[in-house]
Amino acid sequence: MKQNEFLASKIQEYSQRNQEAQAQNEYLRKQLGSFMKQKQRMNEETLQSEPRVHEQVYSHDVDSSSEKEMPRMARGESRNQANTNEFRVEVPEFEGKLDPEEFIDWLKTIERVFEYKYILADKKVKLVALRLRKYASLWWTNLNAKRLRERKARIHTWEKMKAKLKAWFLPPTYVQDCYSQFHNLTQGTMNVEEYTREFEKLMIKCDVQEPEEHTIVRYLGDLDPRYSNVVELQAYTSFNDVCILAHKVEQQKKAKQPQKPSNTKPFIQNEPFNKGSSNPPTKP
Repeated sequence: MKQNEFLASKIQEYSQRNQEAQAQNEYLRKQLGSFMKQKQRMNEETLQSEPRVHEQVYSHDVDSSSEKEMPRMARGESRNQANTNEFRVEVPEFEGKLDPEEFIDWLKTIERVFEYKYILADKKVKLVALRLRKYASLWWTNLNAKRLRERKARIHTWEKMKAKLKAWFLPPTYVQDCYSQFHNLTQGTMNVEEYTREFEKLMIKCDVQEPEEHTIVRYLGDLDPRYSNVVELQAYTSFNDVCILAHKVEQQKKAKQPQKPSNTKPFIQNEPFNKGSSNPPTKP
């Protein structure tokens, strides 16, 4: 008898707990439904407000006097996120051409895109791999297959991938060739502006780290003596001043060059008759 009463009380207790759990679940379901409706309503309001914001920004560009009327950004929306959404920037493709200049330019562009879009470190390798085309894509596939056969770990960091790309697509003598071009550079047939740009480009490619005084001496030593001899007599304080002075001296030299006389023969009236000519003189 006591056992039956005990079982009945347990059943009643479990039934009461079950009812409480169902009531709690129903309450949570209603709260979740209310939250989802509220979120959907906020998204709709955001989508409706976006065209108005773009219209006001456009009117600000047309008429600068409406600067005070331009709406502020919504709270929580960072300026970096807004800038990222304004411009569509993609990682450029690379086909694997054996052109060192093109390859270096591609690598630098990749770095700028990563910096602009705040790409996470664990996604950089996969993103660059997707942009490899033709021979470059074939090389990357073969490299991964080879590492898998040799039981080596997959490449997960951009720094390691970049090192592998440089080792394969950049000639071993690239840096040495750049230094050789820089060492043997002279103005030659180039004008001062062309020579200056080539000088600065090779300095950047060779990553020359030297005092500015040494750079000035190197620049003047390879400049045309007609200009360097004049520049050395002027007052300057920086490499940029030297470049500007050299350009001015070149322009002054060209302006002072005498113009060549015309080779056209002047017309002479009543020219005397030449006896060796078959044409008789005209009668007055």
